Amino acid sequence: MTDKPLPRVLCVDDEEKLLKAIVRTLHRRCEIHTATGGEEGLRMLEEEGPFEVVCSDMRMPGMDGAEFLREVRKRAPGSVRLLLTGFADLDTVVTAVNEGYIYRFIGKPCTGQVLWEAIEDAVRQHRLITAEKVLLEQTLRGCIKALTEVLSMAAPAAFGRATRICHLALMIAQELGYDETWQVEVAAMLSQLACITLPHDTAIKVYKGDALTDAEQGMVDRMPGITRQILEGIPRLDEVLAILDQRDLDFAPDEPGAGLPDGADIAPGARILRVATDLEVLQAQGETAARCVDLLRTRKGRYDPAVIDAYRTLSEKGGLDFRTRGLTVDELRTGMTLSDDVVMTSGAMLVPKGQEITVGLLERIKNFDRSGSVAQPIWVRVPEDQVEAVDIAATHGEREPEGVDIG
Repeated sequence: MTDKPLPRVLCVDDEEKLLKAIVRTLHRRCEIHTATGGEEGLRMLEEEGPFEVVCSDMRMPGMDGAEFLREVRKRAPGSVRLLLTGFADLDTVVTAVNEGYIYRFIGKPCTGQVLWEAIEDAVRQHRLITAEKVLLEQTLRGCIKALTEVLSMAAPAAFGRATRICHLALMIAQELGYDETWQVEVAAMLSQLACITLPHDTAIKVYKGDALTDAEQGMVDRMPGITRQILEGIPRLDEVLAILDQRDLDFAPDEPGAGLPDGADIAPGARILRVATDLEVLQAQGETAARCVDLLRTRKGRYDPAVIDAYRTLSEKGGLDFRTRGLTVDELRTGMTLSDDVVMTSGAMLVPKGQEITVGLLERIKNFDRSGSVAQPIWVRVPEDQVEAVDIAATHGEREPEGVDIG
């Protein structure tokens, strides 16, 4: 059984003697890092972080403790912040606490034991926040996964589209270095939830990117409101709902000041989701990655240019190229992704392309195949760790399924 790692703490103070005393006092209890000013502290945060606790003196030349901890909150919101001060101006301390969301402030001078007790309490707070965040993310993701898998049976075209939007959004978010990818993932998977209210023919037209009648467009325009009504009773989904509420807002509206937020006020996840949603439509129409970029750029003011650039970078790096395999139903495995629609021998669509094969979806396909009514081969994108097994299995058949590179 291994011991827990020591908590990582960053202490910032312009008095080097005080920092050395803190290190001597606390080095056995925590992994202590020090900086002699706010600018150096921010560099340390970027290069050596993350830290469970960041403790700063208030009165420092240049960047004071309030300004430093306010910046720490922006760059490392998960770090618990402490303010160490001997400054008697209560108003300044209150402002620092409020603006920097400081967990506690400690009066100077103080003993090493008092400082350690404050840091130890802050470490417990950090672990509590982290555990709650992980539990929230895992619980919500699990619930949403179960919900969307069940609903995919009722509206396969709509939820195939949600899966493709989610895949695009996650790749773009990761390319941008966006931290809250789980929010983007959940928002993308729920973005098509209201499609279950659409007539079947209308849902198929949306899936294919076909032109809609005025009445059908009205149904589609009402979908975001229906989605909010369904989801607003679920606790802790505020940030996800904000992404869904803002995903159709223009990044640079034609009429600034008309009551709509400008791009800086739109949630980053909403900017990503808007691009991913429109990319999915273009891809359904057969556009290549390069043409998708050009088409998005011509729609002035709609999108965050940084999000389009991230998608362009992915296409240039080959991050959007995949190998596919044509497999029989018996060769399908969970984790594979459908690269083409699964159709019946009659020509009717059973499952739309873009969906990841889950346990439930695989069972659905097998049930239909037992009557011999599923057209084969089924074209899938195979995860890297399954490619070798698929190729080995294929050599024992009559011929190896062909691989195709697609963009």
